[in-house]
Amino acid sequence: MRIKPLLEKLRHNWPVKALCVVIACLFYLFNRYTSLEQKSVPVTLKVLQDGEMVSSTHIPSSVSVTIRTSAENITKITAENILAQLDLSWINQEGDYDVPISIDLPSNIVEMNPLQVTVYPEKVKVHLERNFFNAVKIAPQFAGTPLEGYVVDSYQTEPEYISIYGPRSIVQSVESITTEPIVVEGKRASFKQKAKLMNINRMIKVMEQEECELQVNIDYQDGIQEFPNLSVFLKNIPAAFECESKATGSITLKGPRLIMEDWTPNPDTLSADLGEITEPGEYTLPVSVLIPQEFHLESVSIETIRVVVKERPPAEVVDDLFQGAVFNQTEGGQ
Repeated sequence: MRIKPLLEKLRHNWPVKALCVVIACLFYLFNRYTSLEQKSVPVTLKVLQDGEMVSSTHIPSSVSVTIRTSAENITKITAENILAQLDLSWINQEGDYDVPISIDLPSNIVEMNPLQVTVYPEKVKVHLERNFFNAVKIAPQFAGTPLEGYVVDSYQTEPEYISIYGPRSIVQSVESITTEPIVVEGKRASFKQKAKLMNINRMIKVMEQEECELQVNIDYQDGIQEFPNLSVFLKNIPAAFECESKATGSITLKGPRLIMEDWTPNPDTLSADLGEITEPGEYTLPVSVLIPQEFHLESVSIETIRVVVKERPPAEVVDDLFQGAVFNQTEGGQ
């Protein structure tokens, strides 16, 4: 008989009573939630991919894992054995994807009660492209300058090309892989050394090797210089003739600057040959240029000259022949 009045009392204003119970539970949960302590730890993000598709956008190297639990448990939280993964292995088409990050907790954390775990960021936006392979040249970078008057003339690398791979669009835009700085400061002689390859793009991987053999060729620095007002030398004038010329010209040469600065043109740098003249008259003769083999003739201001060839008086010819004979006899007697 007592049970019935009890049930009637419970049914009386039951909506209000139910609301009070719900509110009490919420207060309990709120109090429990607000009494939890939290700790955030950085966790290395592991990227899973099968090699066919790779990301061409930046993927964070770590994420922040926040754990809320009791004060007693919070001191036991460390990043050790917490695994954060970004799984890209299931994707086989190029494009943009929002990929969630999964968290794997060790058993000592999973068994904590209460326990709330969040990760930031929850997802990573990636642009995936096919893994692309290519061979590019090795391009050394030089530090400093050679000795005054010298330059890095050329270089050779062994190997000449290196294989790289990575996201298709990035690999296709790469023309070369550089080396660590090669010091040429104050050098004037060629040298050989090994150099490490420098890959400044972490999305690109270098295959095969991490260094190359480098031959650096140091040579004279070229310069260009003009030599003006050079007289044209008349050579091989037959003994029976006489002529003169006041023609002058200038030449512009290119060659090793240090050698050129010390070079003085010879009297016959510009010359005209009269060896084929057989009778007096007026002649137009080509001008020849005689320069050291280290130089290259850039330009010459005069290509031909006009000379008037006259017969010499017979007495002068005989006198010259006589003096030449005497000189030859003297040379022979000595």
